Amino acid sequence: MKPILRILVVCVVVLGIAGGLIWGFRSGRSEQAAEQERDAPVEAPSRVAAEGGKTVLSFDEQAQRANGIVVTTLAADRRSAETQVTGVVLQLQPLLDLKASYNAALMDIAKARAAANASQAEYRRLSQLNQGGQNVSEKSVETARAASEGDAAVLQNAEQSLAVLKSSIPLHWGAVIAGWLQQGSSSPLDALLAQRAYLLQVTATNGAGLTAPVQATVQLADGAHVTAHLISTLPQLDPRLQAPSFLYSVAAHPGLSPGINLSVFLPSGPVRRGVIAPYSAVVWWQGRAFCYVEEQAGKFTRKEVSTVDPTPAGWFVSEGIPTGARVVTAGAQTLLSEEFRSQIQPDQD
Repeated sequence: MKPILRILVVCVVVLGIAGGLIWGFRSGRSEQAAEQERDAPVEAPSRVAAEGGKTVLSFDEQAQRANGIVVTTLAADRRSAETQVTGVVLQLQPLLDLKASYNAALMDIAKARAAANASQAEYRRLSQLNQGGQNVSEKSVETARAASEGDAAVLQNAEQSLAVLKSSIPLHWGAVIAGWLQQGSSSPLDALLAQRAYLLQVTATNGAGLTAPVQATVQLADGAHVTAHLISTLPQLDPRLQAPSFLYSVAAHPGLSPGINLSVFLPSGPVRRGVIAPYSAVVWWQGRAFCYVEEQAGKFTRKEVSTVDPTPAGWFVSEGIPTGARVVTAGAQTLLSEEFRSQIQPDQD
């Protein structure tokens, strides 16, 4: 019996070892599968779908807040068609010199008038004393008369010099700036001389009959757009371009300095209806500009917009985006990235 018992014990041990090996193998496989499942990337649900032949992105209110997406309703706007022309910021030193000359001429007149009044009064006093038999010689009277006439001539010459200066200012700068210079204190002129504003000479190179609009849009070197306000038409043609010029004032801006050439957009043609698409709403892809419009709650569609009519607040759009449209004005780049991420993922599989 003992050999049989030993055989049974050996069999039990062997079976136990085999069972342990099998359990360990299966446990290892399960743990490895679980680990692989944990390490596998979690595929985010796609927010992009094709609906009615259009690509639609879905972002509910919670997703919009999480991604910083802001939607704004665009109000109606009216603008004329615009013509792009050339503008150059003028040097202000000639205007400063002219102001100094004008002030000096006024001072010369004041001094000459004071001297003329004093010498004339002295001549009259001596003449009266001489006629009254007082001890005043004829020679003294004649000397006083000569001095009075000489001072009157100096006054007349100073007044003529000022008149010539007054006449020359409008010929070069126009009547408006001439009026500023002739005023004792002028806020627009003070702003120019303090460089809080600049003079912009705008030349209508593509239309000699183009009238000067009250306002114009100026594209600065950094891409920003600001409004320029008409001062007057310049009485002289631009000698470089042989075309009429207008004089505008534009508020000081970083990078704006005398001598710089700028693109200026002048209203021309009939008034059009449209909306202003803020610059923050516009995203660029392959050299074209787009906005994302919320056509239904939480549903966004990309639409191309025109960028030929810039304004200080954004691009004037007369087609494609209707009045009252809800447009993404913050987070548009996030929508663009999400739209094209969905196109890249299938290629990676």
